[in-house]
Amino acid sequence: MKRIILASLLLSSSTLAMADPGVFFGVGYTFGTKGGPALTLKVLSTKEQDSFAAAAGVSYYPLNKGNPLGFDVGAGYLFDSVAVTVGWDFLHSPQIAAGYVDTEDDNAATPAPPPPTDGPT
Repeated sequence: MKRIILASLLLSSSTLAMADPGVFFGVGYTFGTKGGPALTLKVLSTKEQDSFAAAAGVSYYPLNKGNPLGFDVGAGYLFDSVAVTVGWDFLHSPQIAAGYVDTEDDNAATPAPPPPTDGPT
């Protein structure tokens, strides 16, 4: 029970300091005897494409009948609409996950310079 409370506190405090967080939904695999395949939902510290991010989330283990939920923290890298994370599930063990994130490309926000003019000087 103490681990669940600690994980909940970490998840809630990690989302307070984020300016433009991303939401991650994907699949993961947790190593060890208590782990296995999982569906995972995470909050990422950023949703900027081609950048590193901190992650905190919750996972559901459909094949684990004894303890089907997990709480994790970790780090990852965001690609174009995809993220890969590695972390630690407090109730299970190390976890790796991949999934969808609605990323933002920083280069798309910069307007292109105007074309040169060939008028009289």
